Amino acid sequence: MSTASWILSGVIALVVAAIAFEAYLKRNRRTPLSKFQPKPRVMTEKVELGQEEANTKVVNRIHDKNERLEKSN
Repeated sequence: MSTASWILSGVIALVVAAIAFEAYLKRNRRTPLSKFQPKPRVMTEKVELGQEEANTKVVNRIHDKNERLEKSN
């Protein structure tokens, strides 16, 4: 065998040994699924309850526009 093949086989043997050693160290260690879930977001600004989804200014503006359109029709 040439020197290059010995080096290549040595590198492959080291990779296989590293994989086996890591598997040996991590055996029987279970990681709970909850560990992989993202952390909950923290609200930075305080919002009145019930107003999270609705912007009342936009709703009032559209309501006024609809009333004007009804009067003109």
